[in-house]
Amino acid sequence: MSSVIDIRDGVRRSAADDQLLTAELADMRELQAISTRLIQADGKGLYDAILESAQKLLRSDMGTIQLFDSARDGLTLLSSRGFDPNDIALFDWVERGAGTSCAIALRAGARVSIPDVEVCELVAGTPAHPALRRCGIRAALSTPLVSRTGTVIGMITNHWREPHEPSEKSLLLIDVLARQAADLIDRNRNEERIIVLAREAEHRAKNLLAAVQAVVRLTKAETAHEMKEAIAGRVNALDNVHRLFVLTNWSGADLRTLIEAELAPYCGREDLKAELQGPPLLLEPNVAQAVSMTLHELATNAAKYGSFSVPGGRVGVQWTRTDEGALAVRWIERGGPTVIPPSRQGVGTRVMEGVIRGQSRGTIQFAWQTEGLSCEFSVPIA
Repeated sequence: MSSVIDIRDGVRRSAADDQLLTAELADMRELQAISTRLIQADGKGLYDAILESAQKLLRSDMGTIQLFDSARDGLTLLSSRGFDPNDIALFDWVERGAGTSCAIALRAGARVSIPDVEVCELVAGTPAHPALRRCGIRAALSTPLVSRTGTVIGMITNHWREPHEPSEKSLLLIDVLARQAADLIDRNRNEERIIVLAREAEHRAKNLLAAVQAVVRLTKAETAHEMKEAIAGRVNALDNVHRLFVLTNWSGADLRTLIEAELAPYCGREDLKAELQGPPLLLEPNVAQAVSMTLHELATNAAKYGSFSVPGGRVGVQWTRTDEGALAVRWIERGGPTVIPPSRQGVGTRVMEGVIRGQSRGTIQFAWQTEGLSCEFSVPIA
C-alpha cells in the first residue's frame, strides 16, 4: 500500500487516510456553506434550505421537515423533497402515537434511526405502515429540532428507498445541522411573533382610541365637572374590559367576570344585592366592549336613580345565547325608588343605543316599570 510522510508532524499516512481527510474537509466546507445559506434564508425559504441541506449531507432519497404543534400534540408538515405530491399528503399531520420514525422520535425525545421499516416492530403492522410503503420509504432517520431551552420544536427526517443505516459521521453532521436549524427556526419564529404582536398592538390601540372617541362624542353634560366625571367613568369601564382581554391573550372576555367587574363598586355594601344567571360565554373584544359600556351605563343609572341608590335595592342580570347566534341580556331592577319614566332621552340612553345599535348592530329596549327599570338588549356573537 502506498503511503506518504506528513512533513509537519512526521506521521506516516496511507492513501486511504488522505481520502478520509479529504472527505472530512469537504464535509466541513459543506457545513460552512450550509450555515451561510441558512443564515441568509427566512420564512418558507428557511425550511426548504434546511431540508435540502439535510438531504445533501446524508444523501437521502426523500426528506421532510415538520413543526411540533404543542396544542394538538403532533407534527405538522412544513416542507418535503423527493415525494410524489399525492403521497406526501398522507403525512401533512402526524400524531404522537403514529408508527412513523418522526412520531417515534417525538415520543423518545431523541434521534431515531430505522434501517428497515419492514422489520421494525414499532412500524410494521401499524396504520402508518401502508402509507410508508406507498411513499416508497424503506429506511428513515428522524432528528428532533431542540431549542436552547430544551424543548422539541420540530423534526428533520431523512428517508431512503432501500434499507440504510447512517454512519457515525453522518449522524454527527445531521446533529450539527439540527442544532443550527433549531436556533434559526426559533429566531425566525420570534421575529414573526414580534411582527404579529406589533400589528396586534397597533390594531388594539386604534380600536381603543375609536372607543374613547365615541365615548367623548356621545357624552353630554351641563357643566365641565359633570362632563369630566361622565367621561372618566366610561373610559374606566373600557379599561376594565381591556384588563380582561389581557388575561385571555386578547381572545375576549368572560361575560360573568365582566358583569361582576362592572357591578363590584356597588355591591360592596351588604344592603345591595346583584343576582347573576347565565351560561359561561367568552365574548370577542368588540362585543365585550359594547356589553361593558352598556352595563356601565345601567349600573351608573341604578346608582343615581334606581335600585343601587337606596338600601335593600337589588339588580338581576340574566343572559343566554339564542338559537339565532346572538347574546341576549336582561337587566332587572327591584327594591328601588318608584320609577318615573323620563320625559326625554338621557345621555346614558344615547350611549347605550349608540354602542348596541350603532356599533354592534344589535337591539335594545327599555321598560320603565313602577317597581323598577328593565332593559333587554341583544348583539350578534360568533
